[in-house]
Amino acid sequence: MKTAGERIEEIADCEFTGDRVAERIARYAQLTQRLAHDLARELDIAEEAAEAALRRLKGHPLLVGIDVRLRARKVARELREARDLCKGISAEAVAFNLQFRREFAEALDPTRAAKTKHHRGEVDL
Repeated sequence: MKTAGERIEEIADCEFTGDRVAERIARYAQLTQRLAHDLARELDIAEEAAEAALRRLKGHPLLVGIDVRLRARKVARELREARDLCKGISAEAVAFNLQFRREFAEALDPTRAAKTKHHRGEVDL
């Protein structure tokens, strides 16, 4: 399994040049999506672990009179929000590839344009 740094380098190595731009964009989106999914999964696990660890501080002499459960939830919420952002990155990486295909697929693959041309704007009821 690659480290996060190696995976980011692999993403950075995807250049959008040459004849196979569509494949490279798809690869970039796929790698970005996988990294974001993995990071979101890690943040989800860390959120649960952090909240559980902080809740165990209940009864600590320096925390007398403090609602430990509420504060633990507030702290863990930051990890939850980070996880949600990673899920958003994943979704946007997919949207990037789909939008590219919508806008440029016909120009890059003329045979695809011929196949789908008769389906646009026509509804047969």
